[in-house]
Amino acid sequence: MDGDWLRLGGVIRAARKRKGLSQVRLGDSIGVKRTVIQTIERGHEFQSVTATLRDIERILEWGQGSIEHILDGGDPLPPDSPGNRYYTRHARPDSGGELPVRISRALAEGVTLDTAVVPLSPNTEMVVVVKGKPDATHDQIEAALAAWEKRGGHLDRLREIADARED
Repeated sequence: MDGDWLRLGGVIRAARKRKGLSQVRLGDSIGVKRTVIQTIERGHEFQSVTATLRDIERILEWGQGSIEHILDGGDPLPPDSPGNRYYTRHARPDSGGELPVRISRALAEGVTLDTAVVPLSPNTEMVVVVKGKPDATHDQIEAALAAWEKRGGHLDRLREIADARED
């Protein structure tokens, strides 16, 4: 893919710093290592715009398509606004549509520790995402995972209730 990848890396670096994010924290928020962020910021050329670049676009609160716009010499696009100030489109195309801003922000921050999908009926399911706060210590994350494991039984109970309703 053509474009000014070195410029893109510089724009990402400057925006990241303006938001007060370290490379580690940005990487953690999208599930990649610091070295990936370093590689992008150094101007590594990719064959196409990757999911990681889309996640960075979302974390930096740029409008969709900003990566291509920057590669073509432009500036980041303004954030997407579907008309309802309480909702924002989640960056991943498989996310199921629009999510409340508070949910999108919570999904964007910290480290994903675990996930679960709980069927509630033949036509519905509940999605649970367990997130660690960006500034949590290793011990705090371990304690959170232990608490999550204890609560996992409640999800099993929800599955049983849903199965019983189907019978």
